[in-house]
Amino acid sequence: MTYDYIGYVLELIRSRDDLMLIQSAQDVYDAKSHGKTGIVFHFQGTDPIGDNLNNVNLFHKLGVGIMQLTYNVDNLVGSGAQVDEDKGLTDFGRQFIERCNDVGVIVDCSHTSVRTTLEAIEASKQPVICSHSNCKQVHKTETARNINDDQIKAIAKSGGVVGVVGFPGLVSSSSRPSMDQFLQHVDHIVNIGGIDHISLGLDYYPGQHPVADEEEAIKIFEETVAAGLWKGTDYPRPPHIYPEGIETPKTMPRLTEALLGRGYSEDDTQKILGLNLIRVYKEVWGQ
Repeated sequence: MTYDYIGYVLELIRSRDDLMLIQSAQDVYDAKSHGKTGIVFHFQGTDPIGDNLNNVNLFHKLGVGIMQLTYNVDNLVGSGAQVDEDKGLTDFGRQFIERCNDVGVIVDCSHTSVRTTLEAIEASKQPVICSHSNCKQVHKTETARNINDDQIKAIAKSGGVVGVVGFPGLVSSSSRPSMDQFLQHVDHIVNIGGIDHISLGLDYYPGQHPVADEEEAIKIFEETVAAGLWKGTDYPRPPHIYPEGIETPKTMPRLTEALLGRGYSEDDTQKILGLNLIRVYKEVWGQ
């Protein structure tokens, strides 16, 4: 299935002149200058790798640039964010991170347990990211998907970034989060990790409002819960309405206005919107 999907997207990119595969930092700038949408292949979990580290090399050659360690549950690499017992990074997980470092794949710790995250950062020779995670100290609920201050500090110390996420259940207890509630997470990451270690990971997805109708949204939700990948403490029932003003990718320009209105300088706003993440791309992927 993974190969099928990668092949499908590669053919989509080949057959259209408005899409571009991103495999280097320069590719981001080239896509922007040519008015194209850049696509980054990003695994959410290491199941496609199985127990064969050579698959890291294989998928990297196919264009996969970021690999997230787990998706909420345990796997061969380590513990997921929603497990009852946090066993941390496995021996295979350490080998996996070493291979990612060697071939130039960014290690991602979103959806990953606290212990596994901290041990992964310690094991990595390169920056580690949490591509789409918010702050436990801001949204103080039972959600296991948000990260604590120790994780934010460790990501920053590694040279990586924390991507602020817009999924409503991770922003606040409100079913319709406000822009201010979203920006509270931005402020906290900046205060704890520094302005150079924050990025965006809005996590727009096909089941969100208004992309999916009510029936389709509930179907996606119930299937994912039944598979054991989502828990109700982190993922409330639909509709999933993203923060006010940035409900869909089309409304993203409003975030620039909101950051500037919050008091962030133009330089710092550009860092949040992408320059910090591009810095990580340069360090791990190359120019």
